[in-house]
Amino acid sequence: MDQEIQNAKTGTQKPLIVIDLMALFGLFCDDKYSLLCGSQIGLVERRADDFFKRLAETGAELVFFYDGTLQEFKQETWTARQNEKYKNMIAIVDDINQGTPLTQIVNRHWRTIPNNTGLKLKRVAKQHGQMIISVAVECDQALAAYAVKHKALAIISHDTDFFIFEGNWQLWSANHMNIETLETIGYNRKALLKTLGLNWNQMAVFATLGGNDFFKYDEVEPFLDSFGQHNLKFYKLADYVRNLALDKRSIKKTIDRVLSRVYRDRPVPREAREWFQQSLTFYKTDCKAVNKNPSADPLQKFLLDANQHFVYNILTGHPFNCTLYFFDYRSTVFGNYFDIISPIISRIAGIILYHHRQEGIEHVNVMTKRCHTESHAMLTVPAEFPEHAVPPPIQDLHASDADTCERLLMPKLALLAWVCSDNLPFEPFAALPPSLMVTVLTLFRLIEYGALALFEADLLLWIAYDLSIDGFDPSTERRPYRLDPRAFRVGFLFQKIYAHFARVAKSLGLPRMYKPSTPYDGLRFHNQYGAWRDGHIQNQMGTSFSDWRLYSSVAKTV
Repeated sequence: MDQEIQNAKTGTQKPLIVIDLMALFGLFCDDKYSLLCGSQIGLVERRADDFFKRLAETGAELVFFYDGTLQEFKQETWTARQNEKYKNMIAIVDDINQGTPLTQIVNRHWRTIPNNTGLKLKRVAKQHGQMIISVAVECDQALAAYAVKHKALAIISHDTDFFIFEGNWQLWSANHMNIETLETIGYNRKALLKTLGLNWNQMAVFATLGGNDFFKYDEVEPFLDSFGQHNLKFYKLADYVRNLALDKRSIKKTIDRVLSRVYRDRPVPREAREWFQQSLTFYKTDCKAVNKNPSADPLQKFLLDANQHFVYNILTGHPFNCTLYFFDYRSTVFGNYFDIISPIISRIAGIILYHHRQEGIEHVNVMTKRCHTESHAMLTVPAEFPEHAVPPPIQDLHASDADTCERLLMPKLALLAWVCSDNLPFEPFAALPPSLMVTVLTLFRLIEYGALALFEADLLLWIAYDLSIDGFDPSTERRPYRLDPRAFRVGFLFQKIYAHFARVAKSLGLPRMYKPSTPYDGLRFHNQYGAWRDGHIQNQMGTSFSDWRLYSSVAKTV
């Protein structure tokens, strides 16, 4: 990459690299052993920071893209992927429950261990380039259009859709990236065109008939099978596409003819034409197709400018994605994940929607899974509106002037505490170090619900504190031989609930120091778990620790 960047330099203009940030989670989650321990969050984020820094130091301008809203056409694909992830995670949980050594689990499940998307890559990336959150259109399309408009040198991604989008940029593989040498595989998109004998306009039809998020593979599989030998069918598909009339005058008739061919001896679904047309539109990278203003509403524009996409989605009715991470719904040991998170979602929704009830919005659409036997699906969570106080208007919550921020700090903290529990004592909570507030909220919620033992909460708080003062060197932590099944699930549950409360803190406009990256080190947690469980560890944090254990008053026997 470095050499390509140097070759592309002209005058004072920096070569532009556009990065699909979601595609880089796998790059930084390559240590599968650490990943199964819950990751060493700080260590991983420092690696990401170092990578982006060195990439920028080559002289390139970096622009990052990330999904801001789950587009409606993506919901079915998202659901299928999450269902498959859950199935894969359950297989890993079973191995851990059986006491299988960590090395064997990694070797057995290498390809299906999910990345830790709780890493704050967006926060890290923002320090090295512009961050664009795509709301109006699907992220890949917005990214490709940006690359075309701004004459990017390259796109970094692993998504095969970037073989199809028209543009003169190079495509660099996120899956083959060497962080140390800044080397990766570059794909020759023009060679693909030449091999298939197609132009860019035809490539969109080729991708559609090959199966994608719009035209599912199940729909076109019989059609593709009709081309005969498996290893030749895409070449024959290219031959078929090459002979289609795709000019503006003929396209409607062509689509009808293609659909008749695709669904030969099968009824053509009523939505098939729409699927086909949506797919062709998706691969357009011209400004008219992509430059859609998501809203003319001044409040919504304010939220997007303020990077408050969760609040924006709540106000506009877009679904909120709640993914699972190694939560086993077959067991009741930790209760029900949806029951743990739904009050949090309900109360922050009540704060966000408080001044908008007259608009008839009193619920949140949530994409999640609520039991073992059900698929991921869209659920409705009713908003719970605060009765003890009137929340400030959204614009005030996110005002940037110092006077407003200072005046509203205590009301914001009071709302944050209320989202957690009616039983959380506010004065000692407000006296906590800001960096530990979200941790204590997380532990309070999990202890009050009955999901954690007291020693587990204490250990997690101790690690959070140690990380906040750089009290240990994560790189010296040894890899466990096998994982305690309960500790395994506790670590991931803590991270997921922490993410919810960090999102609440952000939605209330609290400064960054109140919502640090998840203060968790998986190796340290597992290495210390047995000693804390058996009562061999004495408190090493002094008298302050007892003042921080607000959750001890609601502790239950686990």
